Amino acid sequence: MKKKVAIYWARRDLRLTDNPALRAAVEYAKKEAIPFLPIYILEDYMVTGDATYQFGLPSRYFLAKALSLFSKKFPHFVVFQGKAARTIISLADEIDITLFVNEDVYKDFYTQLKRIRTGGIEVKLFSDALTISKDTRTGTGNIYSVFTPFKNAVWSDFCSKKVLPKVSMEEVTFFSGSFGALQKKKIEHTEHAIRKTFAQTRTFLAGGVQYDIDTLLQHKNTYDNWYADEEGAVKQFDIFLKHTISEYKNKRDFLDLEATSHMSLGLAWGLVSARMLRKKIEHHFDSNVSKDSFGARMAGPVQYISELIWREFYTYLFYHYPELMNQEFQQKFRGAITWVDEKTAHERFKKWIQGQTGYPIVDAAMMELAATGYMHNRARMIVASVLTKNLGVDWRWGQEYFRAMLIDLYEASNNGGWQWAASVGADPKPIRIFNPYLQASNYDKNNLYQKKYLSEEYLAMPPDVVVDHKLARAAALARYGLQ
Repeated sequence: MKKKVAIYWARRDLRLTDNPALRAAVEYAKKEAIPFLPIYILEDYMVTGDATYQFGLPSRYFLAKALSLFSKKFPHFVVFQGKAARTIISLADEIDITLFVNEDVYKDFYTQLKRIRTGGIEVKLFSDALTISKDTRTGTGNIYSVFTPFKNAVWSDFCSKKVLPKVSMEEVTFFSGSFGALQKKKIEHTEHAIRKTFAQTRTFLAGGVQYDIDTLLQHKNTYDNWYADEEGAVKQFDIFLKHTISEYKNKRDFLDLEATSHMSLGLAWGLVSARMLRKKIEHHFDSNVSKDSFGARMAGPVQYISELIWREFYTYLFYHYPELMNQEFQQKFRGAITWVDEKTAHERFKKWIQGQTGYPIVDAAMMELAATGYMHNRARMIVASVLTKNLGVDWRWGQEYFRAMLIDLYEASNNGGWQWAASVGADPKPIRIFNPYLQASNYDKNNLYQKKYLSEEYLAMPPDVVVDHKLARAAALARYGLQ
């Protein structure tokens, strides 16, 4: 008879606090007096660096570090390499599995679950990626497409969700047996061993062309300044709470200020949950973040909660419309925008990547991304608007480059942000064309951000502007059928 084991399948939820699947798996193992085993599966698409299945080098670099740190929280933790569903089904050949996993919103995740369940494995699924219900509907039964009504509808639900306490490993028996044929698929869960499995290539596809980032950028990357575990993320947020959140509403857009929480990385990889952050805000201010606390003292915290709900909004849409990765949310724009010709598009796209558009604020932002794997949110809006509106390049190209380059990549937010900037996404408003000069004047008044990321050579002699902004604006209006 096969040994019964409760397995926690860690995916993008590398934390002990407010981790519903992990908590349930540990409690089940104790109740049933069976061993517990936490696992992570390095899928083939993660390892190869294949541009067709984008998992960028920053993601690979970060995962090696974060997974190694997370695994040390357990007396026994196993990392496998291979296809997830096939690995779990093979594991079930050796042991009697009850699988615990936090719910995701991606179509492929549900395909994997179907295969696992077809293999006769019991799967216990827990809500996590979305704090609000994925079945949220408008009064007429439709999926929300505008943010403010969505926020108003889910605010109370979002702010009332409980935060589960930290999981304790005391009195837990860990499974430490062999895995038969899967034994050879095990890899050490050290940072070095995990990193060795990853390809070091940096490629992505845009417009049918595979780009090699290392041939485009002669820029050294610095990813080591980021936190990589739950404790580091919480420490970073505590600093934000103490020094910044009260002024968040007024200062968050300024590129020359450190006024953001830098929680995008922690949220993307599940080092923290949105619920945890909301609870910490309430504890810090000794106040519930509810509609009756919209006074001046709570303006910053309430704005921050609103931004967390934006993330929920994009996640919710991505769950209901997985085709959004390659298709405009607004049906009227599907196949209706005439982007610049292919040759011109590739020429302009390369200049945009290399920070050579001639718009200093854009070029500084692109250099920030190249150097750090991160870009300030205001800067993301500016560079996306310029690529699609000024340069006339398809938004999907920019989305794919960001997928390859962001260390804090969260697919739903990245896609939602690009569609928003291209004026083809949800929450539709009249076409937005950011003026890069006004954006610089408004949000980098003393040029500190530009001086930080642009070379002395650039500052002394900037490149010619690829397209004059006035001409670009007129062309964009025509492209969108507004002129």
